[in-house]
Amino acid sequence: MLAGCAASAVMENANDKTGAKGKSSRMFNKAPSDKELFEEALFCLSNDKKEPDYQEAQSKLQNLVSQFPNSHLTTGAEALLLTLDRISALQTALKKEKLKTQGEQVKLTKEISRLKENAEQIEGKYSVEIVKLQQENEQLKKDIQQLKNLEIQLEKREKMIR
Repeated sequence: MLAGCAASAVMENANDKTGAKGKSSRMFNKAPSDKELFEEALFCLSNDKKEPDYQEAQSKLQNLVSQFPNSHLTTGAEALLLTLDRISALQTALKKEKLKTQGEQVKLTKEISRLKENAEQIEGKYSVEIVKLQQENEQLKKDIQQLKNLEIQLEKREKMIR
């Protein structure tokens, strides 16, 4: 008979934040208390395994404020709701800004590609022109050398004639 009282307590899952009171109220389909709603909302925000569920937390906090307007947790819940609203607004603005930035990035990538193509065309055009000018320069050097040779020959003839 004393063995039942001397048995050690069975620990529930330590990661479950709802507690024994929350479990017993759920078993009898009783609405959660203000504390349970607040703790559940906090759990939605502090889930280590995945991203915080802001909408679920917001829903639970709104339920707390509407069902328990005189609770000592209502002020904290309202403050959290304002913060969650700001987070939601910032996330929306961030998504818009990200889309805008992605659009600009695509536009700039196309512009860079177009400029590279244009630079290659110009480089090709000028490289052909440079080759022509180099050939012309070589021809002019040859012509100048021929003129010098002719001038030297002319001077030799003049000396021979005198």
